[in-house]
Amino acid sequence: MRSKLFRWLLSASLVGGTMLGSASADPKVRDHRGNGPGKRGGISVNGGVTVNVGGPRSAPPTPRREKIGRRNGHVWVAGSWEWNNGRWDWQAGRWEKQRNNKRWRERRWEQRGDQWVKVEGDWIDVDIRPTAAPPAPRDERIGKRRGHVWVRGNWDWRNGEWDWVPGHWERERSGKRWREPRWEQQGGAWVLVNGDWMDVQAYPTAAPPAPQSETVASRSGHLWVKGRWDWRNGDWAWVPGHWERQRTSMQWQEGRWEQSNGRWNWVEGQWVAVATVTPPVQQPQVVVQYPNAAPPALQVESAPPRAGHVWIRGRWDWRQGKWEWIAGHWERERSNARWNDGRWEQNNGRWVWIEGSWGTQASAPPPVAQPPRPPVVVAPPPVSLPPGAVTQAPPPPQAETAGTRSGFVWIRGRWGWSGDKQYSWIPGHWERARSGKTWAEGRWETRQAGNTTYWIYVEGGWR
Repeated sequence: MRSKLFRWLLSASLVGGTMLGSASADPKVRDHRGNGPGKRGGISVNGGVTVNVGGPRSAPPTPRREKIGRRNGHVWVAGSWEWNNGRWDWQAGRWEKQRNNKRWRERRWEQRGDQWVKVEGDWIDVDIRPTAAPPAPRDERIGKRRGHVWVRGNWDWRNGEWDWVPGHWERERSGKRWREPRWEQQGGAWVLVNGDWMDVQAYPTAAPPAPQSETVASRSGHLWVKGRWDWRNGDWAWVPGHWERQRTSMQWQEGRWEQSNGRWNWVEGQWVAVATVTPPVQQPQVVVQYPNAAPPALQVESAPPRAGHVWIRGRWDWRQGKWEWIAGHWERERSNARWNDGRWEQNNGRWVWIEGSWGTQASAPPPVAQPPRPPVVVAPPPVSLPPGAVTQAPPPPQAETAGTRSGFVWIRGRWGWSGDKQYSWIPGHWERARSGKTWAEGRWETRQAGNTTYWIYVEGGWR
């Protein structure tokens, strides 16, 4: 036991002598004592030899940029430079769990005299209530999600500063409506009133808004059921229209909102049988449907001239108990024949359609020589416009954004003259490119007939 103690004392004295000798031999070595990281009282142990190490005398480098995300319930402690063994080493940042009513104050280096000293980061007390109004809400772009409600994002007061909480989807709750959170000023401070689900009125007590405008084309064999307002979770929600397949001898009766006992109730639409009349004669008995009122006014159709063809005007037809428009079409001309348009005629309280037909065109008799007569001044005949002529100038084209599509050509949209005697916009579309062909855009051209100026649409085509 004594021999071991003696050997230990001898080794310690030799080490101490070596250090004293080294310090006295080199007068340039300073004794920098401090409380730097990784040291005890400014003394560092290295390889069993005690060496005096001083603090840094120059500022730390610029902090490194760290890519961090978001971690609920945690605070990011930024990385910093540490002075270890006479050089700067980077210490990466880390997550710290949040503490109630506390805010993290970052560590920092401060210059004191000719040295730089690190001040450790710590948690400091903060006021749990903001004294100023929250910033303006951030803009959130959301779509629609059936059966869900969007809970908008809001500002939250966390650790003495404003923190944005993004919005999210919540599943709808029957008979409930989401009330958004809000900040209210109470006693000189701002207090958050949390959002919650609240009970809503099961039925509306005020009339629904005006119906939204819907633009639909025609679809053979189908009927368009118009959109409507529906009462959902205490608010009006628009339900778009849809197509229904037509039913034989049936007519669609639109739904409607009706007021009764201080509340509004929705009466669903339904298919109802069309009234039929049995003719007095002919056996077996046949159910005949016919209109008992005159057809609507003819729709305006735009049909530019077509060599060697005759335009057969569109007409109204009585189908399934209602008037339906049949568009016009081209017929090839027939030699020495003229087309006689069909017509609706009233007969015994009912309207009957007389089909159009080709009639023989009489040859003009040879001219007979007449003695010259004095000129007679007559009024000019009324101006007759060609089919498809419009006396109202089309609006400027609408702007359309179309990218590139390999192997296709973009056909720009245009204004068309609808049956409602007004212009309606026809959106553009893609056409597959044709080898050796170039698409020539259609255009509205202005023309003159007497003192009348009118417009004719010239269809586009492949050239």
